[in-house]
Amino acid sequence: MAVFAQQHRVSGVVLDRDGNRLPLAYVFISPDSVTTVTDDAGRFSARVTAGRKHLRVSFIGYDILRRSLFVKRDTTLQLVMQARHNELQEVVVRAQRNLQDEIFQSSRASTNVLTKDDINAIPVLGGEADVIKALQLLPGTVRGIEGSSDLFVRGGAADQNLVLLDDAPIYNTSHLFGFLSVFNPDVLDHVEAINGGFPAEYGGRLSSILNVRTTQAVADRTHVAGDIGILASRLYIEQPVVKDKASFWIAGRRTYIDQVIRVTGEELPYFFYDLNGKLILKPTQRDQVEMSYYGGEDVLDIFRDRNNDGRGFLTAYESGNNSQSLRWMHTVNGHLSSRLSLIRSRYRYALHNSFEENKIVASSDIEDYGARWQIQRDSVGRSHGTFRGGADWTRHAVSPSVVNTEGRFADFLESSSASGHIANEFAAHAAYEWSALPKLRINAGMRGSMAIAGGRTYAYAEPRLSLRYSLDDVTALKASYSRMVQYIHRISNSAITSPTDIWYPVTSSIRPQTSHQWAAALQRTIPDKDVFLSIEGYYKTMDQLIGYEEGTNLFLNTDFESKLIQGRGRAYGIEVLVRKEAGRLTGWVSYTLAWAWRQFDEINQGRWFPSRYDRRHNGAIVVQYTFGKRFAASAVWEFISGARFTPVIGQYAIVAPTLTGVDLVPVYADINSVHLANAHRLDLGLKFKSRPERKYHWEWFVGVYNTYNRANPIGITIEQDEVTNELRYEQPGLFGLIPFISYGFSF
Repeated sequence: MAVFAQQHRVSGVVLDRDGNRLPLAYVFISPDSVTTVTDDAGRFSARVTAGRKHLRVSFIGYDILRRSLFVKRDTTLQLVMQARHNELQEVVVRAQRNLQDEIFQSSRASTNVLTKDDINAIPVLGGEADVIKALQLLPGTVRGIEGSSDLFVRGGAADQNLVLLDDAPIYNTSHLFGFLSVFNPDVLDHVEAINGGFPAEYGGRLSSILNVRTTQAVADRTHVAGDIGILASRLYIEQPVVKDKASFWIAGRRTYIDQVIRVTGEELPYFFYDLNGKLILKPTQRDQVEMSYYGGEDVLDIFRDRNNDGRGFLTAYESGNNSQSLRWMHTVNGHLSSRLSLIRSRYRYALHNSFEENKIVASSDIEDYGARWQIQRDSVGRSHGTFRGGADWTRHAVSPSVVNTEGRFADFLESSSASGHIANEFAAHAAYEWSALPKLRINAGMRGSMAIAGGRTYAYAEPRLSLRYSLDDVTALKASYSRMVQYIHRISNSAITSPTDIWYPVTSSIRPQTSHQWAAALQRTIPDKDVFLSIEGYYKTMDQLIGYEEGTNLFLNTDFESKLIQGRGRAYGIEVLVRKEAGRLTGWVSYTLAWAWRQFDEINQGRWFPSRYDRRHNGAIVVQYTFGKRFAASAVWEFISGARFTPVIGQYAIVAPTLTGVDLVPVYADINSVHLANAHRLDLGLKFKSRPERKYHWEWFVGVYNTYNRANPIGITIEQDEVTNELRYEQPGLFGLIPFISYGFSF
């Protein structure tokens, strides 16, 4: 008969010295060899035997915390960690494939976590900190054109990424026509990007989940921070209301390119702005309520009046996101907690052109209402299991495309609108993670999803499974399987994200997109060298992908559904990451070798062809060197294979329909059979900070974007020789060398 020692629960919360809760902190308890990871609220719980225990807590950017205690009953702890002020951790990505024990010890794979400091450290276009640019430097994620904020993950399209801001979906993630993301870095607490091995609580997209969390700690003092840069400036204010019970923060950002150009006597009538805010209430030790707001918009207003008679041509454009969320987190006891979120999110754009009485207006709109409920329970027993379950509901109200015309415009384009749609998504999920064997940890889950739209109901089972097997203390094998279903799609003619893209739900004829993804990883740490190595492979199949018939123009088209087609896809590749985390010299090297294919019965004679998201080689080198307490230099070099396109390889002549001459008809090569020139770029940055002990902190960040002035291609133009009629492709670039400087402050 087996006899087990009596067990007790050790639980608690991990904080920094400012009271901020630290999610995904790694807690190791010896000699029981128990490992656990804190949740979004910094809480942890584990079962251990009675006796003397030693805790080791680690979190990126903080000194390791060690605590000894004697356990003879259930024990609750508050663990406070000290930030590393003597190490400027400027370019640090907390990731599944980085040297981080809290993720390395878990069963999850393909997960990256970034903090606000990580994002602020990387030299980017204009010196404006950008979470999307940081993600583009990690394996498995491919950017779009030079400077853009697109994310193409493991062969998927940009609309296959679910982007959540405090649980509210964000449908357009970019400002400045794609060159900056909508996320103000001052408000970020952490950003979690999941590319595979998806937890059962997430669904609705095929390729990735980008979970953006803003600051959630109750402030204990007034705090002001800001940044003045070349492209935009921002200001952040945090204010306590009731000590340890209530506080709020508000943050704003605006570009001022229009104002700077106006001083020179010229006009550039474009600007964007963001406004974020949050009210944080902590009525009891077991409850926290957060009310979040985000609003942002891009505005372009051009009036051309060449004759100065007030009868010019007006072009106006507006697009923007607006979201609110209410989140209630409740702890029942040391091992049971719940979260309830209510959300609203809206995205709209409107394009207006007019000349005298002639007008054309195009617009599109999508608005969501939803609710999410989750519970978590830590089980009692030797396996130290954790159960998570919950349910989601989202209502999509979509007005996909409306075109209104007046005057002469109405002669060639009639006013029309695509039918509005209401789609309801429902999901329930449950998952359990436990140590089945001393070296084997398993996370098994199931998500059931359903959508009701267009008089039709779709329902799918979405199983999830993740495994971790320890080969030894420093080496682990991980494997995962996920099935994903997507009930809303983005319709676009472009290979990159455009603000005028159209979101469209499933209908009686447009089916949900689905995928199966398998992934396996080998991870190893070399503690004495502070080096981490990850090699991960994946294979993904996709069905019912959205496409359109050849020659279709989706812009100003309200009858696009009849032109849509659906097909299949597959993507596979290998991702490598080598990372050095500690010491004066830190950074990582990432490389992805990937393939992405598509097949539609109506295109390319039904044959498989490379996807426009097929970028075979993608790599980055990120390096930082710290000079004492106040200086840090950073460098980023990235390489990406050229974007694919379909070239014209010849022409033939046919008699014109009017019988008055001949027309030249182009002959195309196979779809996406040629790619543009490979792109690579070096960015350099240098930070100089005030002394850490001062109350007023300042920071200068100077650097160079595209140091060796390479004009990476953003598209193609076709030139025809006037004598030989031969066609020649040109690859124009967009950005050369661009210096930047910014000044940040806080007090």
